Amino acid sequence: AELKRATIGWVEPDFANWTKTLWKLRDNYYPGDVGFDPLGFKPTDPQAFRNMQTRELQNGRLAMLGWAGMCAQELVNHKTIMGTFDFYQKVYSGINPYET
Repeated sequence: AELKRATIGWVEPDFANWTKTLWKLRDNYYPGDVGFDPLGFKPTDPQAFRNMQTRELQNGRLAMLGWAGMCAQELVNHKTIMGTFDFYQKVYSGINPYET
């Protein structure tokens, strides 16, 4: 998978003239666009593509924050997420969760 991405985005190094071709991206390559779009969701407009790419990054970051919050909660109260859900379900139902 990484080799395919590398061949899509990077210019093949010319070892005779390596200072100009080593670490050089192709002119028609946009970072992150490796041509994988089986459902056809990729916008054709470059500005719309950049906006969608930014939204995807922000959604990924938000998901990582949510995941970190769940892990932190488990470290603090020593219960799994579902255990915490059951605990507060009992609390809000008027049942003492410490008795059962």
